[in-house]
Amino acid sequence: MSTTRYLTDSEMGILLTAAGQAPSMHNTQPWRFEINGPVIDVLVDADRTLPAADPGGRLTRVGLGAAAFNIRVAAAMLGHETTLAIDPDPATPAVVVRIFLADGTEPVAGLSSLYDAIGLRFTYRGPMLDKPISPRMTQLLADAANAERAKLHWLDEEQRAQLGATIQAADQREVVEEDRVHERARWIGGDRGADGVPDSVLGPLPDRPAAVRDLSAGFDHPHRSQAVFEATPIIAILGTVDDDERAWVRAGLALQRVLLTATSYELAASFANQAVEYPPLRDNVRTLIGRDIWPQMILRIGYPAEGAGLTPRRPWSATVDRRR
Repeated sequence: MSTTRYLTDSEMGILLTAAGQAPSMHNTQPWRFEINGPVIDVLVDADRTLPAADPGGRLTRVGLGAAAFNIRVAAAMLGHETTLAIDPDPATPAVVVRIFLADGTEPVAGLSSLYDAIGLRFTYRGPMLDKPISPRMTQLLADAANAERAKLHWLDEEQRAQLGATIQAADQREVVEEDRVHERARWIGGDRGADGVPDSVLGPLPDRPAAVRDLSAGFDHPHRSQAVFEATPIIAILGTVDDDERAWVRAGLALQRVLLTATSYELAASFANQAVEYPPLRDNVRTLIGRDIWPQMILRIGYPAEGAGLTPRRPWSATVDRRR
């Protein structure tokens, strides 16, 4: 397989802008990149991790996997086939994913079709329309997860009720643990121009318990609006057979393929991951979906009832350590 000798500045901008559009917990964007010819390394940015909420780094690695998937999609649009290695070099543990680009001039079938969805995808924290997702659509999203060695488990009515109790238990813990509240205060609320989640995209408060996370829980937001959320949310849990660092990256790759596929069909999603951030509660979720799968992400998916803003992103040039 022949490879390019270098990436142009234009190509770097396209690839790393796409990477930066990936979701990450509290929109910390915990990634940085090194480029060596046709090789892109995705590294952990230790200053952007969440030691209180994510002490083991699981959700950080999910975010890095999502960023790596966006690079693959953008590369496919530019005509580059890609191969990927997770934790490629024990001597450099900060390098979580290494992506190899091959020569090419024509868009790569399959992945390139998701490119337009990268800029359209957003985390939607408002109410969904009372409109079901077709069985064909749920299968397409399940297939997207399977393509990245993950599983998407759709909850039935009884499972949703059980998960709702677990989410409420997590919500109660989240507002009394001071280290988590202080950590969220660094990233949530206010006016933000490059990272975090500003007030403008927190979404309305539900008028009753709902499968949506209030990232501002524990903060004072007197002018926050309220809304009636759907009574029967559509919930899917993304899981993996293994639960090690490689599996977490795989979960991120699968997450982003699912989200971009959903976006391309005008679906939106938000997260209720507080229920899998506390080990005892995560174990409850694992029991709920069958103990052969480890729950990594909890997705609320549907057709959005209203518009929403986008969370800010750093310029791609601020995420590159060096070009060798």
